Amino acid sequence: MSRLQHPTLGTIEGLASGNVTQFLGIKYASLDHRFGTPKLYNGQASSGLVNAKSVGPAAIGIPNGCQLEHGLIQHSLPIPDFPPESDTECLNLSVTVPCDRVRAGKKLPVFVFIHGGGLAFGSGTWPQYDQAKIVRRSVELQLPIIGVVINYRTNIFGFLTSEELRKAGFKANNGLRDQKVAFEWVKAHIEGFGGDPDQVTAIGQSAGGVSVTSLLQCSEKLFQRMVVLSGSCLLRRPVSLDAYEQFYQEFCKAQGFGDISGEERIRAIEDRDSLELLLKTPPSVPSLPALDHDLLKEEISFEKAKDWSNAQQPRLPGLEWCKAIVFGDCEYDASVFLRSLTARGSNVAQQLSNSLNRAIPGKQLAIAALLDDYGISNAVDDGSACLAISHLANDLSFYLPCDVFAQFFPGTKYIYHLNEPNPWDGPFRGKAAHAVDVTFLFKNFDQFLPPWTKAVAQGFGDNIIKFVAGQVPWQASSGDNRVALVYGNDARGGELRKDEPEGVGRRAALFRYEESIGFDALLEAVSEFVAGK
Repeated sequence: MSRLQHPTLGTIEGLASGNVTQFLGIKYASLDHRFGTPKLYNGQASSGLVNAKSVGPAAIGIPNGCQLEHGLIQHSLPIPDFPPESDTECLNLSVTVPCDRVRAGKKLPVFVFIHGGGLAFGSGTWPQYDQAKIVRRSVELQLPIIGVVINYRTNIFGFLTSEELRKAGFKANNGLRDQKVAFEWVKAHIEGFGGDPDQVTAIGQSAGGVSVTSLLQCSEKLFQRMVVLSGSCLLRRPVSLDAYEQFYQEFCKAQGFGDISGEERIRAIEDRDSLELLLKTPPSVPSLPALDHDLLKEEISFEKAKDWSNAQQPRLPGLEWCKAIVFGDCEYDASVFLRSLTARGSNVAQQLSNSLNRAIPGKQLAIAALLDDYGISNAVDDGSACLAISHLANDLSFYLPCDVFAQFFPGTKYIYHLNEPNPWDGPFRGKAAHAVDVTFLFKNFDQFLPPWTKAVAQGFGDNIIKFVAGQVPWQASSGDNRVALVYGNDARGGELRKDEPEGVGRRAALFRYEESIGFDALLEAVSEFVAGK
């Protein structure tokens, strides 16, 4: 055990393990309602001992969510006995610090990790996100850093909104508001743990990347640097409040609340158990940010992103206060789409052709050429067609945002492409599938990796540590010198290359259709198809 006398939070008792100390389950915000707005929790220095020896409750989520993510990773870790999930006591975080820095009181760079899960599930308490090993590695590199991982609300509790809910006092985008308050907590209190509030890096993986890039819409300076791992606001964009009215109607109908008055509906929602409310929510109700004109004011698109580097044009406030990014993808991030594609049944290539032509009328010739370029229209069977469609979805959803941030983010940008295959048995063995990045970063699977993969993982993680510590991890990309660090396969532990599709293990075909079809229209149409619509 290790005790810390924090100047604002009081005496905190954590767990020392080797050369790191972890302070677990610390409350960062309070909620007076499961759909309520988070309020920064500053603690009470005179309230006695703060027990931070075990993780706090996660937000309400689908049962066995951790096991589900282990299935995506294709390897499991021992799952501890988590405390029961909570709808109002879930806003907690854990802080991992080098032991000697707790005693020395030196200010260290900090990272805050936002987990993925499609904004629908997930928890920072899961063992794959344990930060002891990455902080320990930072000490070995003589670049000590502090790690913070948070819980935030997901699914309906994080993102459902409607005019009725807002009139009842419940704002949109609860999950993003939780994250924003967590960064405010770090700014207010991390110095007491030895951290530097002026050296904070946000790290987001998958939906966590969607989150941290969405927070660039905030006028308040939340962090100085950002690491975006396979996900961004260009992938899951804020939807209109009108669209959420339809989602809310579908939600209420599924709950059996469709034929009652608005006031009765709010009371019925209030009276229903949180888990029951979640499990009765149909798949047609998505977990997406809302363009509420409060937290999120700007529409996001590939076309609008072209103005990000133009200081004369209105742009996202965070493009001014976030000064540097690491941004990258995995070679086959679209592994997360394959199950829904195979569920579409037979003649999937023709289904896609019909769907795209309905969604983007007047582009038949260009669409036919696109499907031919990706090997979709001439696929020998449905399995081959699904794989080819996933390549198109991969390029639109993950690779194209990489290219856009590399071109138009106005600050310093370090681009990477991760091509090291997943080594474990399962459908994605031999592919650099989604979540390989976070598996490598936190080192919690290192003992199960073959030596060559472990070497790649260490190079990947070490460079992120360098970036968090304020160092130059590799050569930055610029307009006249587009470069990226490539990991895996023939590049092994990292090789700087010219950032061109074929040279970094990606496809160039998509870029031929920017004018003839349009990237934004194509992403919307393909995303709808992948979602089963």
